[in-house]
Amino acid sequence: MERKELLALARRVLTLPTAPYHEHRVRACVATYCRQLGLPVEQDKAGNVIVRYRRGSSGAPLVFCAHMDHPGFEALGPTRAEFLGGVPKEMFPGAHVRFFCADGEERVAIKRLDDSRWPDCKIVELRGNSRVRRGDFGMWDVPGFAVKAGNLHAPAIDDVLSVVVTLATLKELVRRRVRTHVWGLFTRAEEVGFHGAVEVARSRAIPRGALIISLEMSRERPWSPMGGGPILRVGDRMTMFDATASYFLQQVAQGRTFPVQRCLMDGGSTEATAFAGFGYRVGGLCLALGHYHNIGADGRPRAEYVSVKDLTQLVELTTAAAREWKTFGEMKRRLRATVMKIRRSAPRELV
Repeated sequence: MERKELLALARRVLTLPTAPYHEHRVRACVATYCRQLGLPVEQDKAGNVIVRYRRGSSGAPLVFCAHMDHPGFEALGPTRAEFLGGVPKEMFPGAHVRFFCADGEERVAIKRLDDSRWPDCKIVELRGNSRVRRGDFGMWDVPGFAVKAGNLHAPAIDDVLSVVVTLATLKELVRRRVRTHVWGLFTRAEEVGFHGAVEVARSRAIPRGALIISLEMSRERPWSPMGGGPILRVGDRMTMFDATASYFLQQVAQGRTFPVQRCLMDGGSTEATAFAGFGYRVGGLCLALGHYHNIGADGRPRAEYVSVKDLTQLVELTTAAAREWKTFGEMKRRLRATVMKIRRSAPRELV
């Protein structure tokens, strides 16, 4: 997808508010976009969305998984709210929250953090009177969508930009009439315990022969610099991913004209680990993310950001993986052949 079109899609999705359990605006956008592509859209009982693309291909699908939520607030009343997600205590005192109410938006300051049940329950007291009512949701009041100096900035890039990547990939498959079998899986409430992913895994909606690729925006690490290309993620904070899946993605990456980083991204845990816990084969791709979970260098709320170049390259990589999915069945044989070639180079036999 061309840069201009991709950024327009990113603006369309990233300007939508979201929080755990409050992903409805992003979900509606996903459904509308995919139906306009002519793709079937299914919503399960938990509110997750599955979009299927299949053209001239049999067998299990390649599944790109992205969650639609981002750490945010849920109002308990006009003067109290609960924060849903993981951030340090320093983020809260004096910060502002933008709540999305039935009759519009409301900007409210945080008076204090009640940390009596931290970290299991993050309760904040809000200043003054407001239109905020119980059940309204909010996000950090940080600058909105912008592209500057080669970077894309927005209040909620993790993981909503992966939603954009998945939609862009599906658009390219439809446009090019690629012969493959790919699903887009858009999940809920990842930031508070993988809720959506677990419900999908329990339901067995995804065939056992599928490969699930978790698409993420991951905290930038010294060994994975922003601007160094998309990242083939071999694992997260909790687990290492499937060896055959990583080998497949590595083979796809070798055919690109841009660099692809390959490393462990241990800044957080992903839905790949959640699905692996239910016996699925998993892999991961991600981008290096600045101001992860809106945590600025000074510990105060800031907009997140990624490299636009990395973003465009990630869409090219996911589209190539979708196109090459038909070769996945050969990967074990190829990996073994490579190992045996290395073995034959030994100076002598053991026995």
